[in-house]
Amino acid sequence: MLAHVFSPSAIWSQWNFDPWETFPALIALGLYGVGLYSSGIRAVSRARAASFVSGVFLALGVNVSPIHSAAEGMFSVHMIQHQVLMLIAAPLIVAGRPALVMALALPHRWRRWTWSVGRTRPVAAVVRVLKNPLAILLVFAGVLWMWHLPGPYEAAVRNNGVHALEHIGFLGISLGFWAAVMRAGPRRRIGYLPAILLVIGTLMLTGWLAAVLTFGGLVYPLYAQRAMLLGINAAHDAQLAGTLMWVPTTLIYFGAFAGLFTRWFRELDARYAPTPTAVQR
Repeated sequence: MLAHVFSPSAIWSQWNFDPWETFPALIALGLYGVGLYSSGIRAVSRARAASFVSGVFLALGVNVSPIHSAAEGMFSVHMIQHQVLMLIAAPLIVAGRPALVMALALPHRWRRWTWSVGRTRPVAAVVRVLKNPLAILLVFAGVLWMWHLPGPYEAAVRNNGVHALEHIGFLGISLGFWAAVMRAGPRRRIGYLPAILLVIGTLMLTGWLAAVLTFGGLVYPLYAQRAMLLGINAAHDAQLAGTLMWVPTTLIYFGAFAGLFTRWFRELDARYAPTPTAVQR
């Protein structure tokens, strides 16, 4: 029995190379590789390049590996997918500066055309709004809460295309969030204080949803049916899913909060530190 379960054919059958999730990852890796080659691997450091590749492979892995098959029957495993995408893969991808490197993969004429389109008034206005911390928070909250409503959530479990769209949404809002937080600074579009408030607001919104899942008794009917077939207590599985959302999110966002405060006070200390001349006087 065990030999059959752990046979190569049985293990391979649990992998799901869905084109909705595989092709975007391969395209992103291809563009990033071409961008690095075009720049002579000078666009970013090796550590940043490794961070991007690790993030993409991690995002792809939780969607095509046996974790995906297990997530169809267990809400808690589905939550692990979301947490890996939003808390680990997304910041790794952002750290690799994908927009810069991928732009180098495009022909010069295409880059000029993209730059000119980006400078048009309507597009520039949309980009400016999406870079606003309040807009990021509202979009993050809308996407996160919408996909955890019973209707959209069960549609994502039943249909691979909807499931891929759900994960693209989670990864997209997380890339926007981490880009704002990790690139915050006095000379950036988002300063340290707005970035700190963004982290606090996002943590609160995520915490409220985790509390609903953990203590509210919310059980998705489809998961309840599948849990019964697997001999799993659906209510306990939902509580575990809420805890998995709550604890890692709190720890990682608190780390981001502490990191922003540390960088902010270091810059303030360097800016207002007395100069050697002032000390001598």
